[in-house]
Amino acid sequence: MSMPKEPEQVMKLRGGSVLGKKTILKSDHFPGCQNKRLSPQIDGAPNYRQADSLRVHGVAIPTLDGIRNVLKHIGAQEDGMRAKVLWISLREEPVVYINGRPFVLRDVEKPFSNLEYTGINRDRVEQMEERLKEDIMVEAARYGNKILVTDELPDGQMVDQWEPVSGDSVKTPLEVYQELQLEGYLVDYERVPVTDEKSPKEQDFDILVDKISQADISTDIVFNCQMGRGRTTTGMVIATLIYLNRIGASGIPRINSIGRISDSASSVPDNLPNSEEAIRRGEYAVIRSLIRVLEGGVEGKRQVDKVIDKCASMQNLREAIGNYRNSILRQADEMKREALLSFFVEYLERYYFLICFAVYIHSEREALHSSSLGHSSFADWMKARPELYSIIRRLLRRDPMGALGYSTRKPSLTKIVESADGRPYEMGVVAARRTGEVLGSQTVLKSDHCPGCQNPSLPERVEGAPNFREVPGFPVYGVANPTINGIRSVIRRIGSGKHGRPVFWHNMREEPVIYINGKPFVLREVERPYKNMLEYSGIDRERVEKMEARLKEDILREAERYGGAIMVIHETEDGQIFDAWEHVNSESVQTPLEVFKSLESEGFPIKYARVPITDGKAPKSSDFDTLAVNISSASKDTAFVFNCQMGRGRTTTGTVIACLLKLRIEYGRPIRVLVDDMVQEEEVDEGSSSGEENGSNNTPASTKLVKENSNKEQTRAFGMNDILLLWKITNIFDNGVQCREALDAIIDRCSALQNIRQAVLQYRKVFNQQHVEPRVRRVALNRGAEYLERYFRLIAFAAYLGSEAFDGFCGQGESRMTFKSWLHQRPELQAMKWSIRLRPGRFFTVPEELRMPQETQHGDAVMEAIIKARNGSVLGKGSILKMYFYPGQRTSSTIQIHGAPHVYKVDGFPVFSMATPTIAGAKEMLAYLSAHPDAGEKSHKVVITDLREEAVVYINGTPFVLRELNKPVDTLKHIGITGPVVEHLEARLKEDILAEVRKGSGRMLLHREEYSPASHQSSVIGYWENIYAKDVMTPAEVYASLKDKGYNITYQRIPLTREREALASDVDAVQNCKDNSAGCYLFVSHTGFGGAAYAMSITCLKLKAGANSEPMLEQSLMSTNLNPTPEQNLPPRTSVEEALKMGDYSDILNLTRVLIYGPKSKADVDVIIDRCTGAGHLRDDILYYRKELEKIYDYDHEEEEEQRSYLVDMGIKALRRYFFLITFRSYLYCTSGADETSFASWMEARPELGHLFHNLRIDR
Repeated sequence: MSMPKEPEQVMKLRGGSVLGKKTILKSDHFPGCQNKRLSPQIDGAPNYRQADSLRVHGVAIPTLDGIRNVLKHIGAQEDGMRAKVLWISLREEPVVYINGRPFVLRDVEKPFSNLEYTGINRDRVEQMEERLKEDIMVEAARYGNKILVTDELPDGQMVDQWEPVSGDSVKTPLEVYQELQLEGYLVDYERVPVTDEKSPKEQDFDILVDKISQADISTDIVFNCQMGRGRTTTGMVIATLIYLNRIGASGIPRINSIGRISDSASSVPDNLPNSEEAIRRGEYAVIRSLIRVLEGGVEGKRQVDKVIDKCASMQNLREAIGNYRNSILRQADEMKREALLSFFVEYLERYYFLICFAVYIHSEREALHSSSLGHSSFADWMKARPELYSIIRRLLRRDPMGALGYSTRKPSLTKIVESADGRPYEMGVVAARRTGEVLGSQTVLKSDHCPGCQNPSLPERVEGAPNFREVPGFPVYGVANPTINGIRSVIRRIGSGKHGRPVFWHNMREEPVIYINGKPFVLREVERPYKNMLEYSGIDRERVEKMEARLKEDILREAERYGGAIMVIHETEDGQIFDAWEHVNSESVQTPLEVFKSLESEGFPIKYARVPITDGKAPKSSDFDTLAVNISSASKDTAFVFNCQMGRGRTTTGTVIACLLKLRIEYGRPIRVLVDDMVQEEEVDEGSSSGEENGSNNTPASTKLVKENSNKEQTRAFGMNDILLLWKITNIFDNGVQCREALDAIIDRCSALQNIRQAVLQYRKVFNQQHVEPRVRRVALNRGAEYLERYFRLIAFAAYLGSEAFDGFCGQGESRMTFKSWLHQRPELQAMKWSIRLRPGRFFTVPEELRMPQETQHGDAVMEAIIKARNGSVLGKGSILKMYFYPGQRTSSTIQIHGAPHVYKVDGFPVFSMATPTIAGAKEMLAYLSAHPDAGEKSHKVVITDLREEAVVYINGTPFVLRELNKPVDTLKHIGITGPVVEHLEARLKEDILAEVRKGSGRMLLHREEYSPASHQSSVIGYWENIYAKDVMTPAEVYASLKDKGYNITYQRIPLTREREALASDVDAVQNCKDNSAGCYLFVSHTGFGGAAYAMSITCLKLKAGANSEPMLEQSLMSTNLNPTPEQNLPPRTSVEEALKMGDYSDILNLTRVLIYGPKSKADVDVIIDRCTGAGHLRDDILYYRKELEKIYDYDHEEEEEQRSYLVDMGIKALRRYFFLITFRSYLYCTSGADETSFASWMEARPELGHLFHNLRIDR
């Protein structure tokens, strides 16, 4: 075949499974890749070096001859020194050798950037390389045994040229090393794929530990990546850490607690560090936080720094962070600064994980012995310490610009002069000199008690125990962190004493606290003395108490240096900080645990528990479980005391949880309000509340708000019931209304310092004040969302207590399920929780209907009164039943079925969709599909799948749906809900309807939507209908009745809508509907359009896979290449929009390269999507959201932010469904009919696909 004139034409023709659209083969070697300072210089092996005199080496990717030269240099030949070599390639991207030179696959639009396949394992990257080799051979056969490759010129320009190939001149890396072994080189080859410029994953560390530990201690280890810089140096550091621990030269003291550092291990610096020294030493805030929290962190960092310096001939991993930091501060261009900031974050995270690994490899030394059993992997070790991930997330990922900072506090020389007793005058000097594990550099001890911490509105004062209060009617108390004498006073106040009433004290503080001379002090940073540190989120009781024990040791050690005193800081009434010296000895410094043990030993009947909770956050489900076990196991006369710092947020939440538990334990199910005087009017946002633990104390104790009457026309105030999410979660539980009423009553009893509901409303009010500066509004939105999530979790917990799941904990039944497990079984609750976090603004925006005069909204006062009086568990206050049909509803153009709007059939497949039908419409549709009782031998079985997420009920043969009176047109979908749960919801809705019908003597108020030609508007009107009990049916009952009457059908409910997150489990649910005896498949949805197309596509792909005998993986992968298009038939150059219409998004094309049969899978899916277009077109949806997003990218107004968030959310959900369809098609190709592996399991086994999935973007 003649060679094309234009390289662009060759790239356009590419259709291989890896070497496909928009890909090039770029030479891995380019001018300037060799570091000239390194010695020795080995031909063909750029950047070769050795770590000090250790058996650890690094190199850039070598040529074939370069590998031979490195092995000869080490002496790894049978006829040489017979040195054994373990060669570890850390490259994640697919590489191939052509004529002995390495080439890498790149995106034609990003030739200098590696393709990312984070999470891919050795087997799958080597499969990619095997397929890449076959793609090259197929393409070369087309062009006279030549392949188009790309080289880089010294000036950075790219040049395309033709490389001749033959059958044995193209090799994968694995084949290269196998060939070298046959040549007599003593080399073992391993591949541990690591993403370029990023830290290895926890599993990568484990693989390296396993491979290196299995090798003989005398084996030379060689690492390579592309340039031999970042990943290679990281590998060398890891190998050196392992090697030093294997030979016992880690530098970390060999004692049981590696956190205890002997004085000889390091000397206290006499001089204060300057800024450059701090950067060079890696003393960033995130690192300081790590070594405070992680036992052994100080020595772990010290060891990592030594090893980094040993391996630094190509790149010093620690100093590289500082180099990026300095470049960011000098860079004026915003885009370049963002790119530099990204590298800075990744490098700092890599340094962070290396320190964690150094501590792990010491504490889990058994991991270094391949024969040992029972040791924890690094992945498990890290997972058991969630606070370590919290530090990364909160101090680095969420605030990368903040992470750039380091200690710049430099006291003047006059301040450094010490007093006559040898102590520094100034806290800045003391803090800079600190070297403790917890009380380290730039940390201070701040008094927990400050002027004004006592709320003056509380009726009672207890000396030493600020904000003490009792919850009326319950043996539950709240208090700020007390002094030791304050604890004694509280015990006496609640009627206890030695051998008296038992007390169970719960400390809710997450941050480490220490008692000095009977007073509580908390660890803070010298630059943020008023704020709690952010690094402890997720820490458990044992580790926070170990931190406090280490903090005590640090204090006593430092006090020895300063004549038996420790410097602390206090706060004045006007918020100023002053320092003071506290004289201490071993008895005067106590941890909270020691304090309570001491009281117990004195004879006080007190039990102590630590339940660490992050300030300002909702408790975790496991925290609820801890409190539930503690309270349910205590004796009936036990008094429960809760404290946090100020006794506000966490303490109030703890008291609410305790009261709910006492209510349930003592009175059983259902959980309910016990006294009438607890009933309240709906709250609105006219109150005030400070949601912060350190906030003001002006929250009114009473939470009953009464709206004033006015002659003027007013708008209705926003109340808690206007937050749709709360309406949904209340209705989703059998006992939801009762449980929420009980919860609200408890919240009111516990509201002496803070009312959780009012905190939500007050923050919402601030967020909606347009004159407030944007920063303040954003803070209010975030804090309001935190309190909304807290209230949401409390509702769920109240529902849990009201269910049989808790019976076993209080001796009232057999069931004993934890709250955490109970929540895990309810994915719809997780979806609701994430909706708060992802788009909180939609819950706090004032609805349009609240801006209208209330009197004009609904008209008939009698009807409105009936709606407001509703009290069913689902059909509750303010809800209506609206007829499903509405003006302007989409109808079918081809298949006309009366009573079944919008019926559509997929061309070439027995797959149909329809909007929600009447019962008569369902019968007519089934008759059309030959599933009716009279079809006889021609009867076809119809598999009906109901995709609706909202509750539907049939009344007199017509479908009705639940709506809100104030939002009668908005659907009430329960995103994430499962089929059984929505069907149970419908059964409860039916019960509510029948109860109202009985109460109304056979009549009920219903609603329908009508169109007015005069006003050209639709309106929702109420009407009365006579109803018999037999004429009220759920959808499940409707189709069960039809089946009983002889219709040849099966029916299942699989909630699936556009708004739902794409889940692999949903794909499995739909594919499992396939029935070999089925004649056709019918999908029912709200409109017959949108989410139905996704489910129909899955079914069509499954049917296609079953009908066609496609080539399986074990057959030749050569068949995966698409048929090439003849050059003369090349299409004209496509525009960007045309490419996007075809689904050629960058992330999707990257997916097709990593998938087996990727391009073919995408082609199959695109055909199916086009055939399902009458029910919705997925690629068009993605493009629509992308275009709409582009329209508002140029605006910088806060009011556009919610719309932008919505478009991004919906666009990514659509793109993820497209991703899943392509991946599902590949899964079907790769699994045989006998293979029972689920799609979800198949996906989980390929973490690189999960990485691509979670990083999809519609703007590239």
